[in-house]
Amino acid sequence: MRKIIAKAVLAAGFLLSSAGFGASAQNAALPKQFSGSMMPYDFSLCDADVAWQDTLQPVFVSYTARHGARYMTSPKKIELITKALNEAEAKGGLSDKGKSFLAFIRDISAKSEGSWGLLSSVGIGEEERLGSDMAKMLPKLFKRGDAVAESTYVPRVIMTMYQFMHALEIPNQKLELSANSGHRFDTLLRCFSADKAYDEYRKNGAWVNVYDAFVQRHVSSDPARRLFSEDYKIDRSELRKLTVSMYGLIQSLDASGLGSATDEFMTAREYQECWLAANMQHYLRNNINPISHVAGKATSPLLQAIINDADAALKDGKVKFHGYFGHAETLLPLFSLMQLPGCYIMTDNYEKLADSWCVQDITPLGANLAVVLLKGPSGEIYASVRLNGRNVDAIPGKGKSEVVKWSDLKAFWQKRISEYK
Repeated sequence: MRKIIAKAVLAAGFLLSSAGFGASAQNAALPKQFSGSMMPYDFSLCDADVAWQDTLQPVFVSYTARHGARYMTSPKKIELITKALNEAEAKGGLSDKGKSFLAFIRDISAKSEGSWGLLSSVGIGEEERLGSDMAKMLPKLFKRGDAVAESTYVPRVIMTMYQFMHALEIPNQKLELSANSGHRFDTLLRCFSADKAYDEYRKNGAWVNVYDAFVQRHVSSDPARRLFSEDYKIDRSELRKLTVSMYGLIQSLDASGLGSATDEFMTAREYQECWLAANMQHYLRNNINPISHVAGKATSPLLQAIINDADAALKDGKVKFHGYFGHAETLLPLFSLMQLPGCYIMTDNYEKLADSWCVQDITPLGANLAVVLLKGPSGEIYASVRLNGRNVDAIPGKGKSEVVKWSDLKAFWQKRISEYK
C-alpha cells in the first residue's frame, strides 16, 4: 500500500500559490511523507472513535510523546552544504542554481536566528490541538485529580509539555498539574545518550558502513552537482553527501513554518531517494534491528517506568495522567521494544525496508502513544493503545487486541524487557 501511494504522489504534482524561497508557479510541492521524521503531525489520519465500549470507564492515561514541529536544530544541520557553497562562491564556482540555493540557506538561517531547535508556530499549534483532543476524548476523566509529566532538558521538549498540559487544563481547571524537566530524566527519556553502549553504537556501530553504502547506491549526486559550475571539480561521492545535506534543509521547511518543500532544487524522485536513506538510518540507529539489539536494553527503563507509574496511579486513584515527553530517538527504540504495529520489523533486506517500516508513520513531529486504562463492571482493568491518534493492536499475534486486559499487556511488556537484559 505504501509503495502504491508513493508512486501516486510521485506521479502527481500540486502547484503552490505561495511556496518556499524562490518558488514560482512552476514549482510543485514535494510529497510530504518524504519529509520523513520532519513531517508535521497529520490529524486527518486520527481515529475519531475510541476502541472501547461504554461499559468501560477510563481511569488513567499514560502518554509518551515526541516534541512538536520545530526549526532546524542548529546551523550544524546544514554545515556541510553551507561550507561547500561558500568555498565555491569564493572561487567563482557556483552555477545560477547554486547562487540561488546559497541565498536560500542564508535567508533561512537569518530567519532561524534565535529560534534554532525551538518549537515553531506549527509545533505550538500541534500541541495545543493534541492536548485539546485528549481533553475532548476523555472529558470525565480530567474533571479533577492530578496530571503529572516529565520532559528532557531540551527547550523544545519542555515547551511541548507545557503547551500540551496547558491545552489539557483549559477545560479542566480542577486538575492539579505537575510538570518537571531536566537531566535527572536522561536515563528514561534520553537513553540514546545516557546508555553508553547505545550511545557508542549510534555513533560508530556496524550500521554506519551499511548506511554509507546505501547512500552511494541510492542517493543521486545530481541535486548537488547542479549547484556548481560545469568546470568546478568535486567528487561524486562528496556530491551525494551534499545532496543529503540539502535534503536536511528542504525537509525542515514545512515544520519550521518558513516555507514549503518544492522541487526547485531537487525532483520528487531525488527527494524520495534522500528519504529512503534517512528512513534506513533511523531504523538502524534507533531501533532493535538485525545488526544490534542494544536499543532494547537501553529503553527498557522507560518501559518499566511506564508500567510502574501506571500501577501506582491505579492504586492511588488520584493521578489521572502521566506524560513522558522526549524525542524521536526516545520513541523509536521504545516502540520497537513494545512491538507496536509497524514499529518492530526484523529485516536485513534494506532495499525493501520502506515497504514495511516508515519513520514518518511512527514518529512524525508531535508523535505520541496514549495507553488508556479502563475499569470494567467487574473491576478488571483493561488497556487501549492509541498510536498517533489511531487505535492499534497492543499485543502482536493476539488477533484483534485494541482493548486487552492490563495484566496481559503488562506481562507481554515484562517479557520483552527480560529478553534484552
